[in-house]
This record gives sequence, structure tokens and C-alpha cells, in this order.
Amino acid sequence: MRPRSFVLALILLMAAAAAGAHAASVRGEIVTLLSPNSAGGMMTRYARMIAPYLARHAGARDVRVRIMTGGGGIRGANALWYAEPDGRTIAFTSVTTLILSQLAGSEAVRFDATRFVYLGRAATEPRVLTVGATSNIASVEDARTLGRPFVFPSQGTDEDFYSMAVLADVLEIPLKVISGYDGNADTALAVIRGDGDGHITGWSASQAVIEAGDEVPILTLGQGRYTPYPDIPSALELVDGASREAVQAIVNMLDMRRGFFGPPDLDSEATAELRAAIGAALADPQLVAESVAQGLPLQPSPGEAEQVKIEQITEASQHLVPMLRSALEAIR
Repeated sequence: MRPRSFVLALILLMAAAAAGAHAASVRGEIVTLLSPNSAGGMMTRYARMIAPYLARHAGARDVRVRIMTGGGGIRGANALWYAEPDGRTIAFTSVTTLILSQLAGSEAVRFDATRFVYLGRAATEPRVLTVGATSNIASVEDARTLGRPFVFPSQGTDEDFYSMAVLADVLEIPLKVISGYDGNADTALAVIRGDGDGHITGWSASQAVIEAGDEVPILTLGQGRYTPYPDIPSALELVDGASREAVQAIVNMLDMRRGFFGPPDLDSEATAELRAAIGAALADPQLVAESVAQGLPLQPSPGEAEQVKIEQITEASQHLVPMLRSALEAIR
């Protein structure tokens, strides 16, 4: 072979190898599942529960959960943004946080939420605003007429921070955010001992402290009232006009909450494998039974549907931007 022909052949071979470098299957591989949330929090509990079933249905050697806390989930999402798009690194967290952080213009955000590849939702549930049982707050009206700001302990700029910011704006509740808490257990403790007035969590996460009499629910964030607590109003009942549109946008985002997603430009083969494996895992009778036993209910939605939602919701939520950016500026 002539030298020039040899060099050309070598260049073409290298180009072909580079083009196929990201063509990937996760079968037989170790997959890292980033959980950008606290180690003992609800999100990480879901990730750890689902991981072995995902490994089984994907044919992966293992799915290993890696905790990467910081910034209310932003640190982990940033890490995924720069991950190789080969399917070996994916994440599981609140998709709502990604959208809200981006809309707010958070300086910590390095990603574009619309460019992540969404692989499937494991669960969603309405959120609830609870207050300490020993406080003098028993309703939204009490929070509005405290005579001082409502103190809200926060673990960072996550969906609960932004949800509370929007609620405070539309319900005219003066708000003081205290950040730096480590997950729901930490914010719950602050509320119970009186260091904060209230916090927002999922109903399932709050169930134990409500039943123990340590916290009292005063408002739910969902499409309607939460059936087990029919006397607690939905935020949508208390607002109208533009304010109702703002709350509805938040509620729609929360519907995407506990989801799997991969880096931008995720390999098409890996995407198809992971979407199919996640769907199969979430329908696995053993996982369904385990989810009931652990009190971690499943409400699956396929990745293709979640991908469409993210684009629609991001576009429809632009009118939230002033509220979100004002909230972010207030804690700087």
C-alpha cells in the first residue's frame, strides 16, 4: 500500500471509530445512577429501590447509585450535562427542579433542561405545605397575617423553594427563606422545633410527622385536593387570573417529578435500551410489591411522553420567570 493510501485509510478508520465511539449498549456494563439528593431522602430511596430492577431488565452488570448533593439537585445535573452520552451515566431526581432553576436564571446552572434525554418517570405525587403543630399557624390566612415574614427552611434552590416563592407571591405571604438545610428530614426537624414556620414536601414524606401530630398540613399543591385529607385546600382554589396560571404551571411541572434522564445527545441505542428497561422495571411485579412495602408508590410514565412534556412546560412557563428570578435574587 502506498504511504499516502495507508495514511488515508488510517484516517478513515479513526474517523469511523470516533463516529462509533458513542454507539453504545448498556448490556454487561456498570451504569452509574446519579442521585443529586440527600442520602436518606425520598428521591435516593426511590433510586436505590429501583436500581437492581433496572440492572436486571437492562442486562447491565450493575446499576450503582452515586449520591451527588448540592444546590438542590443542580450539582448532579451539571455533572450529567458533561457526562459521556453512552448510557453508562444517567440520573434520577426532580425534573421540576431542573426546569425551575433554568427559568430562574440560576448562575449555578450549566445545563439546558430541554436537551437532556428523558428516559421515564417513576413516580409523582402532590406536594403539601405543612407547619409545626405547636405554631400559631393553622391556615393559609394565618400565614398571610402573621405580622412578620413566614420563615421557610430550604435545602437549596429546588422545586420546593421555587414553589413556595410562587405561592408567597400569589397569596401575598411575606417570606423569609433560610437555606443550607440537608434534605427533607432536616427541614422537617427545623419546622417541628420552631426554627422555621413551614416547609413543602411530598405527602408520603410528610405522612409520618402529620400522623404523629408534629406537623399540620395547610395547603396542597396538586390538580385538586388530596383524597386522604379532603379538608386541606388546593392552592388552585385560592387564586384566579394570572395567579392561577402561575400556580397551574408549577402543578404541571410537579407532575414530572421523580424521573430518569440522560446527558444530551445520548446514544440512540442506549436511549432505546434504557427507556425499555425502565418501563419493564417499573412494571415488574416484584418491584411493585416492594414499592408498596416501602411506602414508595409508583406512577410510571414513558420517556417519550416525558420528553414531549419538558418542551411544552418550559415554553408555557415563561410567565413565571419574573417571580422565580425575584426569589433567587432575594437569597443572594
